[in-house]
Amino acid sequence: MITLTDALIRLAISFFLGAVVGFERQYHEKPAGFSTNTLICIGSTVFALISLLSAKYFGGDPARIAAQIVTGVGFLGAGSIIREGNKISGLTTAAGIWVVAAIGMAIGYGEFGIACFAVILVLLLQVFRRKILNAFESVKTFEYITIKCEPDIQLVTKIEDAIKAEGVTVVKSHFYKVDGKLVIKLVTDMSEKTFKTIFKKLLTFKEIISLDR
Repeated sequence: MITLTDALIRLAISFFLGAVVGFERQYHEKPAGFSTNTLICIGSTVFALISLLSAKYFGGDPARIAAQIVTGVGFLGAGSIIREGNKISGLTTAAGIWVVAAIGMAIGYGEFGIACFAVILVLLLQVFRRKILNAFESVKTFEYITIKCEPDIQLVTKIEDAIKAEGVTVVKSHFYKVDGKLVIKLVTDMSEKTFKTIFKKLLTFKEIISLDR
């Protein structure tokens, strides 16, 4: 039997764990930040509590509302996915929303150990993701490179040739002028080790003002 005290404790835990994940997302300036993750976690906990209480007072399967939570969260996640040309962003954010909802449901059903351990795993993945990939430097990933340089259109070809010389494919290139400077955006397919090599090579170009990934 779920008492009011039990429900309030579960909501408090839901608020705390959702806030922990949300703070990490907010710190890294992701679309779904502190408030979004906290609200999703609390909301899914409330729905889980309602499903348990409705089964208690009216009978039926408590999993019915839980199933609808999964569907509803799917719409939230889809809204965070953005496609710009060949680049798709927001997939990690969408997955994070999905996981936070699952954590909230676990709390609602009283599975605090599962919820806490899931939060730990999420934080480990988000915080150390880049370091984990760096440990496997031969694994290729898409890298989005933004280069600001002097307005020399021939420099685009020069930069692409330098990258291709390392056996890297330039999937897409886009360039435009901002405040009299040329901005080059490249989508490449390379490993972390190769990126470091190319990064050092490009820094030797006197025309390049800044280089970001």
